Amino acid sequence: MGDLSQTAIEMTVIGGYLGAGKTTLLNHILTQTQEPVAVLINDFGDINIDDELIESSDENTISLTNGCICCSLADGYSSALQEIKVRQPRPKRLVIEASGVADPAAIAAYGHAPGLYLNAVVVVVDGANTEQQLSDSLVGQTVAHQIAAADLIVLNKRDLVDDPSAIWRELKGLNSEALIVECMHSQINLNILFGSQVTARPSTPKTMGRFESRSHSSNLPISRADLVDFVEQLPEEVQRAKGVLRIDEEPEIPMVFQLVGNKWDLRALAERENAPSGNQIVVIGPEGSVPENWDQALRPKARQGFDNSRPKRDP
Repeated sequence: MGDLSQTAIEMTVIGGYLGAGKTTLLNHILTQTQEPVAVLINDFGDINIDDELIESSDENTISLTNGCICCSLADGYSSALQEIKVRQPRPKRLVIEASGVADPAAIAAYGHAPGLYLNAVVVVVDGANTEQQLSDSLVGQTVAHQIAAADLIVLNKRDLVDDPSAIWRELKGLNSEALIVECMHSQINLNILFGSQVTARPSTPKTMGRFESRSHSSNLPISRADLVDFVEQLPEEVQRAKGVLRIDEEPEIPMVFQLVGNKWDLRALAERENAPSGNQIVVIGPEGSVPENWDQALRPKARQGFDNSRPKRDP
């Protein structure tokens, strides 16, 4: 799938309680990404970037050799976001690390501003301590609120959990729609994190999981009813979907479609210049799980006789 826009920056918010592994995830993103990423962080001292990756640095910015940059939030979100927007070359993705006690949903609200569009709210959970934290009278409400705001929950430190089923029940009780991905050392597959089309990477560690993607492209605008049918008929194995659509009510407006787990969203793309025409969608699931006909609900001639008995995914 092509870029959703050549001008708008895709924004991802990473939240989670103190010690969950947010900064480790940022390091993972900076070392594994195949495209330039801008990262906003409160304190450079918290993130241990490999010296070989650092191209230059000053008080507020670290530039890396792979095109990524880290910017300080010393002057607040608004100033930092403006600096990212005018930076050349402009990064395709922006990742913001929320503080350990912050509400990631409040930060995600910035993702609906002109020049940005929200990819997902990602909350990292400490598998070894989550149950204890949730039952703590002082921090339990904060942790629960963070989990409830997530589109994607990263259940980290899986190697320290004997039986994750109890944690899964807790997480699903707080957020039944979020996608939950287990990992160690915050080593999440970036295709799931960003909804990127999967490319062959033979060196990918098994702990990160192996995924496949399939794409749909078409020219004619679709109806909202067809879109709802499409979402409801997606195979359960599809964990992530993303794209740009044209709805027949207002076909001149490109709409950003996002699906993470059972939650999906459709919003107008704020900056429409250079947006792709027609419909372009990519879906991602575990390797070998996504059938070739996953997009049949978007093919009008093939929709008759469809079984609508599966549980619905809510927008």
